[in-house]
Amino acid sequence: MISMKDELYISVDVESSGPIPGEYSMVSLGACVVGNINKTFYRELKPITDKYIPEALQVSGLSLEKLKETGSEPAVAMQD
Repeated sequence: MISMKDELYISVDVESSGPIPGEYSMVSLGACVVGNINKTFYRELKPITDKYIPEALQVSGLSLEKLKETGSEPAVAMQD
């Protein structure tokens, strides 16, 4: 039997360059264990396309040009 004390909640946030997967890129992925600030995950990803909506990138403050150089390969970030 699992008690409320044993339950684990994870909060996940994704930022993208637009609203449609495949047509636009996921630019960052973050997650954390709720109630434990020491258990976090964050990756910035290389874009899979040059398409973007300026307002979408403003949310994250990330640049597709910078991410092309510094971002993780999406497949590697998903496995991490």
